[in-house]
Amino acid sequence: MKHSTGKPTKAEAARMAALKTLGCMACRQRKYRLEAVGGFEVHHLLSGNRRRGHLFTVPLCVWHHRGQHGPLWTAKFSEEMLGPSLARTSKKFRAAFGTDDELLAATNKLLGKSA
Repeated sequence: MKHSTGKPTKAEAARMAALKTLGCMACRQRKYRLEAVGGFEVHHLLSGNRRRGHLFTVPLCVWHHRGQHGPLWTAKFSEEMLGPSLARTSKKFRAAFGTDDELLAATNKLLGKSA
């Protein structure tokens, strides 16, 4: 896949692989440790609608990242159970789970890296 931030270096690729083992940062805040439908995805944080780079990434489940709910849940029920989706309501998502920089700092802490 071609990225606006270019091909990840080995270190960046390793980081992104490690992110997926952490699970969704939003679900984690709600004390959910779910096996995500469709797996966990790497969300690249933005600045001025541009990706900040592969080191500015956090793991999210498909609901919190893209607003894609499972086959048995509606979007409304998913939001009631899991909280807001970044793709569907970014302001509500950030109010519930923190700013991009707060999510990044929490992710880096879990990875054992300084923010």
